[in-house]
Amino acid sequence: MTEKLNIPITLSMQSQNKIIMACAGSGKTWGICQDAINTPHGAKKVLMVSFTNKGVESLRNEYEKQNYGVVDQHIKIHSWYQFLLKDLIKPYQSFFLEDINIIRSFDFSNMYGARDFSKKNTLPYFLNKSGDVKANKASEFVVYLNEKSNGAVIKRLEEIYSCIYIDELQDLTGRDIELLELLLKSSIRVYCVGDYKQSTLKTHNAKTNKKKSGENIFGYLETLKDSHHLEIIKNNKSKRFIQDIADFANLVYPGDPITSVKEDSLEYMGVYQITRKNIDDYIRYFQPKVLIYDKRTSTSGYMSLNFGVSKGMTLDRSIIFPNGPLKKFLKDPTKSLSTPHKYFVGVTRSKYSLVFVVDKLIENRYFKRETMKVGDKVIDVAKFYL
Repeated sequence: MTEKLNIPITLSMQSQNKIIMACAGSGKTWGICQDAINTPHGAKKVLMVSFTNKGVESLRNEYEKQNYGVVDQHIKIHSWYQFLLKDLIKPYQSFFLEDINIIRSFDFSNMYGARDFSKKNTLPYFLNKSGDVKANKASEFVVYLNEKSNGAVIKRLEEIYSCIYIDELQDLTGRDIELLELLLKSSIRVYCVGDYKQSTLKTHNAKTNKKKSGENIFGYLETLKDSHHLEIIKNNKSKRFIQDIADFANLVYPGDPITSVKEDSLEYMGVYQITRKNIDDYIRYFQPKVLIYDKRTSTSGYMSLNFGVSKGMTLDRSIIFPNGPLKKFLKDPTKSLSTPHKYFVGVTRSKYSLVFVVDKLIENRYFKRETMKVGDKVIDVAKFYL
């Protein structure tokens, strides 16, 4: 259970900034919802933020689950861009535009693409011709507005919110990091959770602060521990999946190995290979969720989710149709994957079994040939052993 801080609301909250770096299945979303429910807020509101709409839905569902199906009136749950627009940009657009009610939305068209040659800190630098904020300049715009208003942007937040929770911290990048630093220096209690191994998404394509964001963000925050009043907690114990899946995930993304604290007894738990000729029987009997790296991978006609979309999900069983790099990895799991983050997300979704579809069973020091009973049939499989 997340530790409840029994400190009067009238005291400065600066010393209670908390960063949780935790592995897949450790209960990050559960933890921040538990903390939000049990943290005093006084007359102020509490804000919970996640990058994606799916993340927002996950926060809302978990909060309701823990709170008798209700999201309390003082709780606000926003996506990252909703937060930027509603709380930080629109209230202070007059400091830039000398007018109000001009900015209405974001322009996401070039957030991962074309170079922008507009002069820095000008109207076309931040806004398109329709007056929408360029999404890849949003956090930079917030920082600029805060400077132009002599800190009024952050001061307004301090008047509204007692605490801000940020889920999926590793998704922040570029000028998001400078905004995060402003929040950490404010009187608002800031509580962030994330996992650098799941750094598959990012708020926008940024060249700025690359060594401070994504998979590097937790290392950077360690350097701010004293200056920004941070309590940093690491947790590599997963409650989602069994140890066999944890062991395989540690090969996919070595370093800071995760361990499992989940104990169950079901038939055919673990990590397996099965051949294409047996997938129909396996899927019909075990009803796993089909996962793929991306849409370029054939799934023999089965509906599937790509690894990135599955992020944050917990499944009972999953079956993966591997792409080229993952096929090579299965042949020799001692060789590293060049970009392990997305693969790590894919292999850490299921509780009980993780299955790879192969043309021919691959036997090596990690995978040993066995048999599996699927309904009234017995099929050959290769099972993972560390």
